[in-house]
Amino acid sequence: MTVVYVMGAVVLGAVVLGLTMIWLLGATLGRRVRAGRLSGRYTSRPGNSSDNGSSSSGGAV
Repeated sequence: MTVVYVMGAVVLGAVVLGLTMIWLLGATLGRRVRAGRLSGRYTSRPGNSSDNGSSSSGGAV
């Protein structure tokens, strides 16, 4: 019977560890995206980003 408890504890520990890693990854990526949005990095309007080379508006044809 103790084998069942040990296996259950190992499985439960793995699930908790996996969920914690996923949560930390989401929190980290969310923070980076939020910081990028505040600095104007991600925008749907052309020419409004800090990288002017990637804009498709303007320039000689």
